[in-house]
Amino acid sequence: ETEFSDALLSLAKKPSLVVCDSQVFDKANAETPPDIKLTSFSILMAKKKGFLESAVRGVRAVETLRDGDTVLISEGCTHHRQCDDIGSVKIPRWLTEYTGRKLNFEFSSGKGFPENLSRYSLIVHCGGCMLSDRTVQFRMKTAADEGVPITNYGILIAYIKGILKRSIEVFPELSKEF
Repeated sequence: ETEFSDALLSLAKKPSLVVCDSQVFDKANAETPPDIKLTSFSILMAKKKGFLESAVRGVRAVETLRDGDTVLISEGCTHHRQCDDIGSVKIPRWLTEYTGRKLNFEFSSGKGFPENLSRYSLIVHCGGCMLSDRTVQFRMKTAADEGVPITNYGILIAYIKGILKRSIEVFPELSKEF
């Protein structure tokens, strides 16, 4: 993250695409020229897992969140949480700052995923790299069946940072929606 700008300038040929970690979207967006497409690992994983269209549609629910709503943040793996963890610290902070709402957050990780999703106003799921496509698609279907909007980390971060259209322009059929 601290060497990105210099690395980009040192390339003999300009890349056509930059893939970054969603957590550094702000910095990558500022340092990547507009003629170079920009996306994140999480967004690419959503496409691979068959989750991208649902995630893009689901992120719009951020605008309907109200005080007291509960958001489920679901992490597919069980990694050791660090002090500024993306799922348990950064996303709740960014969502709260963006919405200005007093939201409740619940968390699931690994194979754990609530059976009843009706109490959630939004589900924010990780990229799902440690889960099978089938598991991710089951979670999407469960949310859809219960009428709960679902998105993923990368889409949510791009949305609240104001760069969703740019981050999905690598998929022209979706970028038309924004």
